[in-house]
Amino acid sequence: MALSCKYVDEVVIGAPFILTKDMINSLNIQKVVHVNTDEDQVLPEYAGIDPYEAPKAMGIYEELAQD
Repeated sequence: MALSCKYVDEVVIGAPFILTKDMINSLNIQKVVHVNTDEDQVLPEYAGIDPYEAPKAMGIYEELAQD
């Protein structure tokens, strides 16, 4: 559904859990959007890790709340 939105150029299917600055730069990513849902689950080995640390530091991260 996201790909059908006129404001979306591309969706990375199968993106890694942790987004790195190298990945963001190599794919020329302009914005990282995360939608918080009640269904989000993090594996125990990733507890306490912020997978969006790089896009937040780059100022391209946006978080949306579930309606």
